[in-house]
Amino acid sequence: MKKILKFSLVLVVALTAISAHAADVDFLLKVKKEQGKRITFAFNEVNKVALTIYDTNDKLINSEELNSKGIINRTYDLNALPEGTYFLEAESEFKVARYEISVDGTIASLADSPVSVVYKPVFVNKNGLISLSILNLDKSPVEIKIYDADNTEVYKSAVLTDQNVSKFFNINETELKNYTFVMSYDDKVFTESFK
Repeated sequence: MKKILKFSLVLVVALTAISAHAADVDFLLKVKKEQGKRITFAFNEVNKVALTIYDTNDKLINSEELNSKGIINRTYDLNALPEGTYFLEAESEFKVARYEISVDGTIASLADSPVSVVYKPVFVNKNGLISLSILNLDKSPVEIKIYDADNTEVYKSAVLTDQNVSKFFNINETELKNYTFVMSYDDKVFTESFK
């Protein structure tokens, strides 16, 4: 039998400041050089970034994780790719940004500005009082689900379309020991587990 949990939900205005701060300290991509089908770019203000290249059907072309205490420089030779449009996805601790790569004949180019930016959910856990904040700039539909250790859904939010989604959960009021939060928005799914 499915257990029904009662979670206290309170709007937390203070979490808006946390989301805004996260957006301010995240990475900046700068295209440094394009020569033939080679593109060189750099990331500023980031310690760790996962880079992934996809085609227009979201088929994985290349993936790597980079760590640095300063500027991250990267060069990709795209000679093996046929003409078309591709996407470079850069994922940091706070956001996922997607940049368009165009391969035309013997030339490849990388856009300076992202075609999309999705900010990751921000959690704060203080003794079982969990606050969740999502910076949802384009007001896409957000759905929040919570599962117990047996993967049984114990909470499902209404579809939320606010620019700043903030929720507060008191997991001290339940007998369960493990929770997994699943947040879906902007064609992305993010998960976070708590004990």
